[in-house]
Amino acid sequence: MSIQLDRNIEAVRLEMSDVRQPIDDEWQEEMKRRYYLSSNRLNNSSVTIGQLFDKALEKAQRGAEVKCSTEAAKAEYIRRHANIVGVVGPPGVGKTTLSKMMVNKILKHEFLPDTEFSFFINVKDIDFNTKMTLLEFLTTNSRVKVNYTEEESKALITFLHNNPNVAIFFDGLDEASTKKFAMISRVCKLDGKSKPVDIMKNLFNLTLLPKAKIVVTSRPGTMYKLHPDYRPTSIFEVLGLLEEAKNNLGTQLCGEKYPAIKKILDQQPNLAHLCYLPINFILIVFCLLSNEGSDIKTMTQVLIFSMTRFVESSHLKGEVPLDKVGAEMVKLARLAYKGLQQRKLVFEKSDFDDVELADEMVTNFFHTYVDKSSGLRMKILEGNKRSYFTHLTWQEFYAAVYLMLFVSYREFEQLKSTFKDTQWSVVVKFMFGICNPHAYKQLKLIFPANMIKDYEEKKKFLESMMMESLRSVRDLEQNEDLIQQFGWLYEYNDDETARKFEEDCLPVLLRLVVPKHLPEVGDIVYALKSFTKPHMLVLFAFNTPMKF
Repeated sequence: MSIQLDRNIEAVRLEMSDVRQPIDDEWQEEMKRRYYLSSNRLNNSSVTIGQLFDKALEKAQRGAEVKCSTEAAKAEYIRRHANIVGVVGPPGVGKTTLSKMMVNKILKHEFLPDTEFSFFINVKDIDFNTKMTLLEFLTTNSRVKVNYTEEESKALITFLHNNPNVAIFFDGLDEASTKKFAMISRVCKLDGKSKPVDIMKNLFNLTLLPKAKIVVTSRPGTMYKLHPDYRPTSIFEVLGLLEEAKNNLGTQLCGEKYPAIKKILDQQPNLAHLCYLPINFILIVFCLLSNEGSDIKTMTQVLIFSMTRFVESSHLKGEVPLDKVGAEMVKLARLAYKGLQQRKLVFEKSDFDDVELADEMVTNFFHTYVDKSSGLRMKILEGNKRSYFTHLTWQEFYAAVYLMLFVSYREFEQLKSTFKDTQWSVVVKFMFGICNPHAYKQLKLIFPANMIKDYEEKKKFLESMMMESLRSVRDLEQNEDLIQQFGWLYEYNDDETARKFEEDCLPVLLRLVVPKHLPEVGDIVYALKSFTKPHMLVLFAFNTPMKF
């Protein structure tokens, strides 16, 4: 699909910034916030890959001076906090790409040049139900097949325990199929068997491999739900593409047509604001390369357009009969929804069989690899294959489609508490996008209209949920949730709904924490431009109000 580049491109710069970790007595208050990092940014100075552990060391040294009274305690504090860093960012900002680039730089001796062992682990691949040793955890989840004797295994794990030149990358903590990271874990033994969640937390606090360097990437919400005993104190946020990087990437993707694409984006600032995320930029550019895509305004419309173009392209034609495409797309959407319900992002043949999804759909819509248990020499046709959507954003989009079009109103209504979970925030935003009449009309061209259930009722339910959400927090001094609701309004993209939102429950005085990303700025601007009355906007930056 167009989310995947069909040719190699030169790397472009992703901006990354340092953020301040909430201290322990701020924790409960921070957990109530929708935007965990907004009030905690140190500055907007860039941080490079090569500076990550240097800055972690500096922060650990400062913390040790404040929190420790003896030299031994200071040394232990520094060891614990200088060797692990967290990298956070919104979906599609490039966290996985950044992690892989770090590994690539290790192999070229450009980052952590003394590294002797590196492990790259996709958290979504981990089977959290199976107990294993630390060595089994590291090798199997890195898709490395090894056959050591028990004596050799013990010798190797002891060697790794004492080695300062080990690097471990955990990519996508938010994609774990468990919610137990917020809990305290028991101490794991070096050669004992434990559940993967316990092994990970013992690695995060440097109990198991005290000298290793560890990088953990995640969406912000999940990182800050990680128990303080295991949460990195040095956290860096990937900010996305700045103008120079976008122009570089756009030129590589579009060639001489990019100036025309850029002109369209300049005329649609809300759409341009979405382009700071690499995944959004790639999808939007490909949409705008077609004349049909020039009137696109939201990410829901971008994904619908990309999906429609793909379904109608030669990729799918001839493989799936035209009269069966719609029904197969419903099965695809159902699988996406069921997966998120079960916190399952990696699928096997049994999952596809359960929804009776055609093999051709799996080939076209999923990335497939051979299961690690098959060994490196196993041919892909002979191994145990596992698959996942080409990006989590696509799974969240299809889940939103299934909820809005094919779930009964009764079941939809019972999911109200689920929709408040931060794990479902992207899905909910797409659900509001599907409320847009134009988006709904486009979806009916792909998905069978005769299978759609209770769409209008669910649309009214979401509108009611938005109004209720605002009324419940309208008296708060600083309403971070209001930015989220403005995001819902923008994705909905319906002026009449925006005016109703304003008239029914929006106060004249709006108190907001300064938004940390351009799309949030775009959401606020869209809402204010849609309203009919003037409002006073008070933005809080570092607890200092600024009035507009």
